[in-house]
Amino acid sequence: MQGKFYGIGVGPGDPELLTYKAVRLLGEVDVVAVPVAGPDKKSTAFSIAESFIGDRCRVLEIDFPMTHERSKLEKAWETGREMISTALNRGESVAFITLGDPMLYSTYIYLYHHLHQAGYAVFIVPGINSFSAAAAAAGVPLTFGDEKMAILPGAAVIELSDEELAGFQTFALFKVANYYEQVVERLERAGRLKGSVLIINCGQPGERIVSDLKSVLGKKLSYFSLIISRKEPVF
Repeated sequence: MQGKFYGIGVGPGDPELLTYKAVRLLGEVDVVAVPVAGPDKKSTAFSIAESFIGDRCRVLEIDFPMTHERSKLEKAWETGREMISTALNRGESVAFITLGDPMLYSTYIYLYHHLHQAGYAVFIVPGINSFSAAAAAAGVPLTFGDEKMAILPGAAVIELSDEELAGFQTFALFKVANYYEQVVERLERAGRLKGSVLIINCGQPGERIVSDLKSVLGKKLSYFSLIISRKEPVF
Protein backbone atom coordinates (compact mmCIF):
# COMPACT_ATOMS: atom_id res chain seq x y z
CA MET A 1 0.00 0.00 0.00
CA GLN A 2 1.34 3.43 -0.96
CA GLY A 3 1.41 6.12 1.69
CA LYS A 4 -0.53 9.39 1.51
CA PHE A 5 1.12 12.67 0.59
CA TYR A 6 0.05 15.88 2.35
CA GLY A 7 0.93 19.45 1.52
CA ILE A 8 0.56 21.42 4.74
CA GLY A 9 0.62 25.19 4.97
CA VAL A 10 2.15 26.33 8.27
CA GLY A 11 1.27 30.00 7.89
CA PRO A 12 3.56 33.03 7.92
CA GLY A 13 5.41 32.53 11.19
CA ASP A 14 3.30 32.32 14.32
CA PRO A 15 2.84 28.64 15.32
CA GLU A 16 -0.55 29.50 16.82
CA LEU A 17 -1.85 30.23 13.31
CA LEU A 18 -1.65 26.59 12.21
CA THR A 19 -5.01 24.94 11.68
CA TYR A 20 -6.24 22.10 13.88
CA LYS A 21 -6.02 19.82 10.87
CA ALA A 22 -2.39 20.73 10.23
CA VAL A 23 -1.48 20.11 13.86
CA ARG A 24 -3.27 16.76 13.91
CA LEU A 25 -1.60 15.49 10.75
CA LEU A 26 1.86 16.63 11.81
CA GLY A 27 1.44 14.47 14.88
CA GLU A 28 0.29 11.44 12.84
CA VAL A 29 2.43 11.22 9.70
CA ASP A 30 5.52 9.02 9.41
CA VAL A 31 7.65 11.56 7.57
CA VAL A 32 7.78 15.35 7.46
CA ALA A 33 9.54 16.69 4.37
CA VAL A 34 11.20 20.02 5.03
CA PRO A 35 12.42 22.45 2.34
CA VAL A 36 15.86 23.94 3.04
CA ALA A 37 17.76 26.50 0.99
CA GLY A 38 21.07 24.64 1.14
CA PRO A 39 23.47 22.69 3.38
CA ASP A 40 23.48 23.87 7.02
CA LYS A 41 20.55 26.19 6.30
CA LYS A 42 17.70 26.30 8.79
CA SER A 43 14.12 25.86 7.63
CA THR A 44 11.69 28.56 8.75
CA ALA A 45 8.77 26.24 8.04
CA PHE A 46 10.29 23.59 10.31
CA SER A 47 10.87 26.06 13.14
CA ILE A 48 7.19 27.00 12.98
CA ALA A 49 5.89 23.42 12.93
CA GLU A 50 8.55 21.67 15.04
CA SER A 51 6.59 21.53 18.30
CA PHE A 52 3.68 19.75 16.58
CA ILE A 53 5.71 17.02 14.84
CA GLY A 54 5.29 13.56 16.35
CA ASP A 55 8.14 12.02 18.34
CA ARG A 56 8.39 9.02 16.02
CA CYS A 57 8.27 11.10 12.86
CA ARG A 58 11.28 11.10 10.55
CA VAL A 59 12.36 14.50 9.20
CA LEU A 60 13.41 14.51 5.56
CA GLU A 61 15.31 17.62 4.45
CA ILE A 62 15.00 18.50 0.76
CA ASP A 63 17.36 21.03 -0.76
CA PHE A 64 15.59 23.74 -2.77
CA PRO A 65 18.23 26.34 -3.68
CA MET A 66 17.36 30.04 -3.75
CA THR A 67 17.96 30.56 -7.46
CA HIS A 68 16.14 31.48 -10.65
CA GLU A 69 18.19 29.07 -12.76
CA ARG A 70 15.61 26.74 -14.24
CA SER A 71 17.99 23.79 -14.63
CA LYS A 72 18.99 23.87 -10.96
CA LEU A 73 15.40 24.21 -9.83
CA GLU A 74 14.20 21.33 -11.99
CA LYS A 75 16.98 19.11 -10.66
CA ALA A 76 16.00 20.00 -7.09
CA TRP A 77 12.32 19.30 -7.78
CA GLU A 78 13.18 15.94 -9.34
CA THR A 79 15.36 14.97 -6.38
CA GLY A 80 12.62 16.01 -3.98
CA ARG A 81 10.01 13.97 -5.82
CA GLU A 82 12.25 10.91 -5.77
CA MET A 83 12.90 11.22 -2.03
CA ILE A 84 9.20 11.58 -1.28
CA SER A 85 8.04 8.86 -3.66
CA THR A 86 10.55 6.44 -2.12
CA ALA A 87 8.95 7.00 1.28
CA LEU A 88 5.44 6.74 -0.15
CA ASN A 89 6.28 3.48 -1.88
CA ARG A 90 7.33 2.07 1.49
CA GLY A 91 3.82 2.82 2.73
CA GLU A 92 4.86 5.84 4.78
CA SER A 93 2.64 8.90 5.01
CA VAL A 94 4.52 12.08 4.14
CA ALA A 95 3.73 15.71 4.91
CA PHE A 96 5.56 18.44 3.02
CA ILE A 97 5.45 21.64 5.06
CA THR A 98 5.52 25.04 3.43
CA LEU A 99 5.23 28.64 4.55
CA GLY A 100 1.89 30.33 4.06
CA ASP A 101 -0.48 28.37 1.85
CA PRO A 102 0.63 25.39 -0.28
CA MET A 103 -1.10 26.70 -3.40
CA LEU A 104 0.26 30.25 -3.39
CA TYR A 105 3.85 30.88 -4.58
CA SER A 106 4.90 27.58 -3.00
CA THR A 107 7.55 25.01 -3.93
CA TYR A 108 4.96 22.41 -2.98
CA ILE A 109 3.07 23.05 -6.22
CA TYR A 110 5.87 21.48 -8.30
CA LEU A 111 5.88 18.38 -6.12
CA TYR A 112 2.09 18.17 -6.02
CA HIS A 113 1.68 18.30 -9.79
CA HIS A 114 4.05 15.44 -10.56
CA LEU A 115 3.11 13.18 -7.65
CA HIS A 116 -0.57 13.66 -8.39
CA GLN A 117 0.05 12.84 -12.05
CA ALA A 118 1.97 9.72 -10.97
CA GLY A 119 -1.13 8.45 -9.18
CA TYR A 120 -0.25 9.02 -5.54
CA ALA A 121 -2.97 9.96 -3.07
CA VAL A 122 -2.40 13.67 -2.52
CA PHE A 123 -4.11 15.95 0.01
CA ILE A 124 -3.74 19.68 0.63
CA VAL A 125 -4.15 21.46 3.96
CA PRO A 126 -4.45 25.23 3.42
CA GLY A 127 -2.58 27.69 5.58
CA ILE A 128 -2.95 31.35 6.41
CA ASN A 129 -1.13 33.29 3.72
CA SER A 130 1.35 36.02 4.54
CA PHE A 131 -0.57 38.95 3.06
CA SER A 132 -3.66 38.15 5.15
CA ALA A 133 -1.54 37.94 8.29
CA ALA A 134 0.32 41.11 7.31
CA ALA A 135 -2.91 43.02 6.73
CA ALA A 136 -4.12 41.97 10.18
CA ALA A 137 -0.81 42.94 11.81
CA ALA A 138 -0.78 46.35 10.11
CA GLY A 139 -4.50 46.99 10.53
CA VAL A 140 -4.94 47.57 6.80
CA PRO A 141 -8.17 46.26 5.20
CA LEU A 142 -7.39 44.55 1.93
CA THR A 143 -10.66 45.32 0.17
CA PHE A 144 -14.08 46.91 0.64
CA GLY A 145 -17.23 46.13 -1.33
CA ASP A 146 -16.39 45.34 -4.94
CA GLU A 147 -12.82 46.72 -4.94
CA LYS A 148 -10.22 44.94 -7.04
CA MET A 149 -7.08 43.43 -5.57
CA ALA A 150 -3.96 41.97 -7.22
CA ILE A 151 -1.26 39.68 -5.82
CA LEU A 152 2.14 40.05 -7.48
CA PRO A 153 5.85 39.50 -6.95
CA GLY A 154 7.68 42.77 -6.40
CA ALA A 155 9.57 42.47 -9.68
CA ALA A 156 6.30 42.33 -11.62
CA VAL A 157 4.84 45.58 -10.29
CA ILE A 158 7.84 47.51 -11.59
CA GLU A 159 6.76 46.73 -15.16
CA LEU A 160 3.12 47.79 -14.77
CA SER A 161 1.83 50.85 -16.56
CA ASP A 162 0.16 53.73 -14.72
CA GLU A 163 -3.16 52.51 -16.09
CA GLU A 164 -2.59 49.00 -14.76
CA LEU A 165 -1.52 50.32 -11.38
CA ALA A 166 -4.64 52.46 -11.19
CA GLY A 167 -6.84 49.47 -12.02
CA PHE A 168 -6.54 47.89 -8.59
CA GLN A 169 -7.43 49.38 -5.26
CA THR A 170 -5.01 47.07 -3.45
CA PHE A 171 -1.78 45.29 -4.30
CA ALA A 172 -0.17 42.62 -2.16
CA LEU A 173 3.46 42.57 -3.26
CA PHE A 174 5.61 39.56 -2.41
CA LYS A 175 9.38 39.11 -2.60
CA VAL A 176 10.18 42.82 -2.59
CA ALA A 177 13.56 42.71 -0.78
CA ASN A 178 15.72 42.37 -3.90
CA TYR A 179 13.79 45.03 -5.83
CA TYR A 180 12.83 47.34 -3.00
CA GLU A 181 14.25 50.60 -4.36
CA GLN A 182 12.60 50.10 -7.77
CA VAL A 183 9.29 49.08 -6.18
CA VAL A 184 9.21 52.16 -3.95
CA GLU A 185 10.08 54.41 -6.90
CA ARG A 186 7.29 52.89 -8.97
CA LEU A 187 4.72 53.21 -6.20
CA GLU A 188 5.76 56.82 -5.63
CA ARG A 189 5.36 57.71 -9.31
CA ALA A 190 1.90 56.15 -9.19
CA GLY A 191 0.97 58.21 -6.13
CA ARG A 192 0.51 55.14 -3.94
CA LEU A 193 3.15 55.62 -1.23
CA LYS A 194 0.80 57.18 1.33
CA GLY A 195 -1.43 54.13 1.13
CA SER A 196 1.41 51.61 1.28
CA VAL A 197 2.86 49.76 4.25
CA LEU A 198 5.87 47.43 4.50
CA ILE A 199 5.60 44.40 6.76
CA ILE A 200 8.85 42.62 7.66
CA ASN A 201 9.00 39.12 9.23
CA CYS A 202 5.27 38.96 9.80
CA GLY A 203 4.46 36.64 12.69
CA GLN A 204 8.14 35.93 13.31
CA PRO A 205 10.68 37.33 15.79
CA GLY A 206 11.67 40.81 14.72
CA GLU A 207 8.33 41.64 13.07
CA ARG A 208 8.27 45.26 11.90
CA ILE A 209 5.60 47.42 10.34
CA VAL A 210 6.93 50.39 8.37
CA SER A 211 4.52 53.05 7.13
CA ASP A 212 7.22 55.27 5.62
CA LEU A 213 8.62 53.05 2.88
CA LYS A 214 11.36 55.52 1.97
CA SER A 215 12.79 55.42 5.51
CA VAL A 216 14.36 51.99 4.90
CA LEU A 217 15.80 52.65 1.45
CA GLY A 218 19.39 51.44 1.25
CA LYS A 219 18.95 49.01 4.15
CA LYS A 220 19.12 45.25 3.81
CA LEU A 221 15.63 43.79 4.12
CA SER A 222 14.62 40.34 5.24
CA TYR A 223 13.52 37.91 2.54
CA PHE A 224 10.21 37.83 4.43
CA SER A 225 9.21 41.36 3.48
CA LEU A 226 6.04 42.32 1.66
CA ILE A 227 4.13 45.47 0.82
CA ILE A 228 0.41 46.11 0.97
CA SER A 229 -0.36 49.07 -1.26
CA ARG A 230 -3.70 50.83 -1.51
CA LYS A 231 -4.49 53.79 -3.75
CA GLU A 232 -4.91 55.95 -0.68
CA PRO A 233 -4.81 55.44 3.09
CA VAL A 234 -7.89 53.79 4.56
CA PHE A 235 -7.95 55.81 7.77
